[in-house]
Amino acid sequence: MQLRTRWPSWVMSWVMSATLLAACSDDDNHTASQASSSQATTEATGNESSTTETETTTGSGSQTETSPTTGDTTQGPTTGEPTTTGEPTTTGEPTTGEPTTGEPTTETSDSDSSTTGDGEACIDNNRVIAFVANWQACPTTEQLAQYSHVMIAFAVTYVWDPNGNVCDPTCTIAPVPGCTGSDLTTLVNDLHAAGVKVLLSFGGAGMGGIWEGTCGQMTKCWDHCIDKTQSVVDQLTTLVDTHNLDGVDIDYEYCLHDAPHQDFLADLTTGLRTSFDSNFPGQQKLVTHTPLDHEVAQGEPYYDIVKNVAGSIDLLMPQYYNGGYSPFDQAGLDVIHQNYDDLVHDVFDGDASKVVFGYCIEPGCNPTATQPEALGVTQQFADWYPNNGGVFFWAHPNDQGAWFSQPFRQYYDENFCP
Repeated sequence: MQLRTRWPSWVMSWVMSATLLAACSDDDNHTASQASSSQATTEATGNESSTTETETTTGSGSQTETSPTTGDTTQGPTTGEPTTTGEPTTTGEPTTGEPTTGEPTTETSDSDSSTTGDGEACIDNNRVIAFVANWQACPTTEQLAQYSHVMIAFAVTYVWDPNGNVCDPTCTIAPVPGCTGSDLTTLVNDLHAAGVKVLLSFGGAGMGGIWEGTCGQMTKCWDHCIDKTQSVVDQLTTLVDTHNLDGVDIDYEYCLHDAPHQDFLADLTTGLRTSFDSNFPGQQKLVTHTPLDHEVAQGEPYYDIVKNVAGSIDLLMPQYYNGGYSPFDQAGLDVIHQNYDDLVHDVFDGDASKVVFGYCIEPGCNPTATQPEALGVTQQFADWYPNNGGVFFWAHPNDQGAWFSQPFRQYYDENFCP
């Protein structure tokens, strides 16, 4: 992603069944006709912010030698980021002051990470979570051997249009396809057969982003939903039931400038938790959030919301690649470390297993993560928080050959999994 005009207040080897392989096309291109016929293709990504709905190639942020050439994986819905031309200029130093240099308290939880068996991913802690862009080719067998969870992106309430997404005024969630034409139920069943937990990510940049205008003076798809919380909860619960999903991720990147928007986000979280516990007793359906990193800094409304509803959140997954700080330089790492520590100790009462560290590997992200640098950061956080929630990344099309995910999986399996 590019830097935002708004700056922060402080970023198995299982083999897939022949069914999945048949469903996964080698064609990574997303055409306009695919966009109009499937909901997934309507989405600008939920982990990157976008100022355009048109198809674009980011073209910047070339990979280092540690990351292979990925080709033009940015065709179709944009990464949710502004294009590399016309990048917003910075507005000065972040208002959080100097990055902290002190050492936040380390996590000493005794919760154990579990294993699903010989060579399989430890899927309770030590997670490797991939966002799956369902308008592109399905993950390969090699990729799925590294993943513990996937987040299918996205469930949305609009129809994609090159001139701007057409929001449904009733906040009705459109049908969600699997990747490259696979139906969602088949995709979920095949991922489960590969030992991977599957969540549906609701929202994303195409639903509306804070960078697109002035809060209170613009109307985006989220605005049609804020007075329909129970309807959204019911629709998502039905999707989980119909497709045997393991839960729902909330990817909200929009305004929280007033009580209606704040109440919607809080009530959606608690409503999903209540609905899942009631409708799926004993099944441990997950409720997760994937917020912009600077939106969950102390003092921001999102931070207060997650603190107030922390008991309803299974995983909080900050996008540590869009707040103006990089975990790959010391000053940025210090600020991110402090934010992570606040979330662990102030929000989740010391339970680091609730917090998942987010990376982006798509060209144009800021920063675009590489290996072994990302593994080094992850190892440092494992030293600070031995039972932390693992990592996630946007997005699977750029993880060709599992170049990014495999080092994490190997590290976790060798050091944490029996």
